[in-house]
Amino acid sequence: MTVRKLSGHPEEAAVSEIAHRAYRVIAGRFPICAASDEFYFFPQVVDEQRNWSFWDDFSADSIEKVAHDLRLLEHELEKSRAGPLGRDARIDADLVRSVLQTLREQLVDVAPHRSQPTFHLTVVAAGLAEALAAEPPAWTARLAGLPPFLKRAASCLDRVPRLFLRSGREMLTDLLAWTDQLQRSGRETGALRPALATFGAALDKISGTDDYRMSEGLLARLVDSHMACGLTIEQATADLTLEFHDMQNVLESEASRLAAGLDWREVERRLPFCTAPEGSLLKLYALELERLERHCREHGLVPENLVRSQNLQLKNVPAQLEAIRASDAYSATPGYPPQGGTFYVLSCRAQGPEGKIGRSLEYRMTAIHEAWPGHHLLDQARWSLNREVRRPIEHPLFYEGWACLAEELMARTGYLDGPWDRFLLARRRIARAARGLVDLGLQVGSMTLEQAIELLVRAGYRPGEARRVIPKYLLRPGYQLCYTIGLRQGLQLLEAHDRQEIGPLVRKVLAHGEVGFERLAKILADETGR
Repeated sequence: MTVRKLSGHPEEAAVSEIAHRAYRVIAGRFPICAASDEFYFFPQVVDEQRNWSFWDDFSADSIEKVAHDLRLLEHELEKSRAGPLGRDARIDADLVRSVLQTLREQLVDVAPHRSQPTFHLTVVAAGLAEALAAEPPAWTARLAGLPPFLKRAASCLDRVPRLFLRSGREMLTDLLAWTDQLQRSGRETGALRPALATFGAALDKISGTDDYRMSEGLLARLVDSHMACGLTIEQATADLTLEFHDMQNVLESEASRLAAGLDWREVERRLPFCTAPEGSLLKLYALELERLERHCREHGLVPENLVRSQNLQLKNVPAQLEAIRASDAYSATPGYPPQGGTFYVLSCRAQGPEGKIGRSLEYRMTAIHEAWPGHHLLDQARWSLNREVRRPIEHPLFYEGWACLAEELMARTGYLDGPWDRFLLARRRIARAARGLVDLGLQVGSMTLEQAIELLVRAGYRPGEARRVIPKYLLRPGYQLCYTIGLRQGLQLLEAHDRQEIGPLVRKVLAHGEVGFERLAKILADETGR
């Protein structure tokens, strides 16, 4: 983990040096969370000298100490920002200060380590997966440090909603099953199973609470700042509601074109099914990814300095993470030069008519969202940035908003031009708006679980599926807003430029990192004189 000082610009070098110290504090105290992109409020930084036997420390003393250190670093950045900084250095200072403040407030105020057993179990899954991919001594050391970590984790859990307890037990079952798989494959698992069993016994002693809601003041802070929406709860709700109704109108119009006289949900049942070649879901996606990357490069959406896609892997979602995964996902590997990433496919949804393996036609949009020109392209561009301070920073609103915008970009450049594509784009958008409304509605108490299920069903979910995914959304309060709010901000940026400028615009956006759509609009206006 290095942050190079910028020679010749002492003010910029000061910002870089503070960021370096901040990243070192975070990677030293939370080596697993900081190295993974499972935890959105951590910058993605890796301590190259890390001790593999040391696990993240969420004890009260540790949180108090790191919160104090982060606050001091925030003050230093505020002082630097008051000096004669250029535009880019000022943005760097603002970004890093925002990241530190969000992390501190997440650890102290939101405190998922106190309410979510799945939080600690996700650390376990991420930490062991990272060690498996490293040299053998890393695995042995990680296993040795696991029992103390899980003992600390159990002692942290002091305000656990019953809904989260159920999710924790489900994930624990998955981890135990994964442990058995490792043992059958000949992998040494040390004290992994006993440590997980002890953690499970601790969960059994927690009675839990019915209340999963955070205070409205904290939720408002989370929506405005942590997710970087820049909106009040009321404003976000209004945007989500408008999107829901707009997409409902589009769906009704498209359904009438596709099959006159049928409700759009009935029309959706006619969606074409794509059978996987040789019964392999990963091969189905691999062929699509090749076509997507070729189209993106032909239309100038990929910065010239990015290498070919040999560093994009395709894998099934690991068994130990299925309990907290609601869909396919992408995970970037941290590091400069870009190390690539993995597109994880949730294979449990692979079966279609007559037991055939494959996916509905919508899988093409999933591949766009997760890979080209969505998350994978964004992350590869982020890790290629000249400004090192920005490489580890990922903002939920921009991250998810960009991936949703990627689907619209592929429509505007002609890739999505089939008879079902406008229908599917609207179907995905209404589902995301519904998820955002559910997220906020459950947190502020304006919606019951049954009403949340009903809304998701109106947006195209099956009742059983809606019931399963809602607890997963509650584990990340506010996150479901990022898809719709981010997309709408991205579309505003896109609409301000001519259709012929899409390629150059995308490359300019990617060249600045995840600075936010509103800030990007100002940067691009300054650069073009508009």
